[in-house]
Amino acid sequence: MAVLKFVKMENGTGSRVVGKLQWGTDEYEVISGGYGKGAIPNGFYDVERYKAVAGDASTMKSGFVNPANGRGWFLPLTPRFSTSRHGFGIHPDGNLPGTKGCVGLQGADIKKFWEKWMRTSLKGRPDSLQVSSVI
Repeated sequence: MAVLKFVKMENGTGSRVVGKLQWGTDEYEVISGGYGKGAIPNGFYDVERYKAVAGDASTMKSGFVNPANGRGWFLPLTPRFSTSRHGFGIHPDGNLPGTKGCVGLQGADIKKFWEKWMRTSLKGRPDSLQVSSVI
């Protein structure tokens, strides 16, 4: 099964962390943190691909909507380790830069990631995420 990898590359403004979301040979620019308790903790997560939701500005939180086209989506993540934090996901970083610990795709990579997600069969979509850090 395909595995997503989020590699934290550098510290951004405040508690934001900037990095790359890797899916096979493709990489996407992402930000995590900046609000709430900061960036997503390192570790392994289940990608709840059967619980993914998509919509538009009338049905999704503004932070989950791509400002370029008004469409939004949210891929829930469940930690495989003990933590008091919850509500993690992968989504467009559609409001102010940063997230409450989610993995927020940036700019043109929002569309590129979602198009690949939709082209991939449900069973072929990644079912896990590994979060690590080089900083």
